[in-house]
Amino acid sequence: YGEQYYTDFFSYYKSQWLMAGTIFAAVFYFVQSLVHKFRLKKSFIYFPALIYAGLAILSTVLSEHRTVALRGFVARFEGMYALLCYVALFLLAFNMVNSEKHIKFILGALLASATVIGLTGLFQFLGYDLFRTDFGKRLILPKAYHDIADSLQFRFELSNIFSTFSNPNYIGSYMVLVIPIAFSMFLYTKKWYLKISLGLLTLVLLVNLFGSRSLAGIAGFIFSVCAFCLFFFVRRIVQRKNIFLTIMISVIVVAAAAGGFIGVNRILEGELVKDIKTQYTEFLGEGNRVFDLKDIVFDDNKITIVTGTESLTIENRDNHLLFYGTDGNALEYSKSENEDKTVTRVRFKDEKYKNFRIDVQGNIITFTHPSPYATFQIKVYENAGFKLIGVNGHETDSIERYEHFGFEGREKLGSSRGYIWSRTLPLLKRAVVYGFGPDTYAIAFPQHDYIGKIRAFNTTQMIVDKPHNTYLQIGVNTGVLSLAALLLLWGFFVVQGLIVYLKNRNNDIFLMSGAGILTGVLGYLATSLANDSVVAIAPVFWTLLGTGFAVNTIFKKKTIGRTT
Repeated sequence: YGEQYYTDFFSYYKSQWLMAGTIFAAVFYFVQSLVHKFRLKKSFIYFPALIYAGLAILSTVLSEHRTVALRGFVARFEGMYALLCYVALFLLAFNMVNSEKHIKFILGALLASATVIGLTGLFQFLGYDLFRTDFGKRLILPKAYHDIADSLQFRFELSNIFSTFSNPNYIGSYMVLVIPIAFSMFLYTKKWYLKISLGLLTLVLLVNLFGSRSLAGIAGFIFSVCAFCLFFFVRRIVQRKNIFLTIMISVIVVAAAAGGFIGVNRILEGELVKDIKTQYTEFLGEGNRVFDLKDIVFDDNKITIVTGTESLTIENRDNHLLFYGTDGNALEYSKSENEDKTVTRVRFKDEKYKNFRIDVQGNIITFTHPSPYATFQIKVYENAGFKLIGVNGHETDSIERYEHFGFEGREKLGSSRGYIWSRTLPLLKRAVVYGFGPDTYAIAFPQHDYIGKIRAFNTTQMIVDKPHNTYLQIGVNTGVLSLAALLLLWGFFVVQGLIVYLKNRNNDIFLMSGAGILTGVLGYLATSLANDSVVAIAPVFWTLLGTGFAVNTIFKKKTIGRTT
């Protein structure tokens, strides 16, 4: 970000523990294979996984920013080392899971950690955030910084759940992955205390999902619920079981999910429904929230701000500012000063320019448009005209134009995802075989696209460090070919899982865990359309994916055993 230091509570040490844990798991498997003479399982899945790993390495070697590509971008730390750890965990899980005991161990560890994450989020939702207490601040701050604990500030309001993640959006990705597994284990277990515990855990995780207000997570959850009900319904029909009971169970699942949404929405005083309505109007282009800035033109001692309806020209004549309208005529205005007389406020009398507000402090002009809101700053030079102040103080007297695709007028769609996607899609043409380098998306993105940023973010100061779409993230960082390899791997898992579980008639641990993992993976992949891969969640996804493939392999062996 151009700073010497950056404070990070959420990603750096997770990436370090990821690498340490992966190395430990690999050594453990190697020792076990020597002692017990394990052999790698034969499977097609090695090819897309290793192609992806190979292209991640190639993208790193050819990257112009190799250090970032290796270690990852600040506050993310999902470089090549992390990506290779994901693939390693995937292959280790696939080869190490061979029995019911192994499945119970992995899912037990997952649900235990989900309990901690869920309870942390639940207390945040209820207004008791551990990290805002003196104990919590000292828990996440190094000892050398305990003296500044009281000055620690949080970006999210008290009831907005982020648990142990850096952003509430990632709660959505995590919950859609874990909730189906918790629910499937709730259906599977016969022990009353486990059934009660898993039922309560499922409810806690649902509160976390809705309380995070992650619309991407909620959409992914709706998709996974529909997939679960469809899978359950079709399976019962194929096996000619009680259709009425099937319909009733499906209705109960949908009703429970809807009840959780309605309950959390009421507690949040309608904020969830309000957010959904906002996104819908923005999708239709009816939100009217985009400041329709078309251009900023520099001409010696003049600068012209061009919108879809008017233009405002500011001239510096002998260190006096003059203002002109679209027709070139001088605009009448009134001047006032703030209380300490450091800022001169210019307000125009013409009705067309009532929303064009100019504040002058020294040689800095702050332009503000209150409805729809936008603001940016211009620096006045006595002998060099004007310069727009951009990211990290970057100054420019020329506006660069960048290629974009789609979302015109809908830049704010999905918290400005429309703008980000429109500028990301053209980057894929330059990353077909290999990408810009793992986690170098922020460097590849056109950060000096100031017209676009003002339209999307209302400011020039925003740094775009992620695409809010896992698939675009992969395509830009490690290449479109690597994305194709992963889509092949994930698609193969989904198809294989559906075939295996629709045919199986037993309700044992293998089916219930496999079905839960399959549903969770589907939800996660759906949520990934609007969320990124992050080092806090991706290892869970990849480990579960490997476990899911292992369960499928066990099923296939069982089927072969029954037919011989």
